[in-house]
Amino acid sequence: MSIDLIAAHSVEVIPCASDPRCFRWIIRAGGGAVVEHSPYAFVTQNGARISGECWIREHFADGARS
Repeated sequence: MSIDLIAAHSVEVIPCASDPRCFRWIIRAGGGAVVEHSPYAFVTQNGARISGECWIREHFADGARS
């Protein structure tokens, strides 16, 4: 599941490798390269998605990092 927020980055929510009942987010650049991932797991898929979207806004919205 991907959600485009900023043309250059997207959030992907995946099951956690160590606990498949939890979720983590991955931020990908426009070309598909992973540029950031969640530092910890979330109990809900929606919680992971919201955190990833906030991370994009905070760290990539100004174009300072790519």
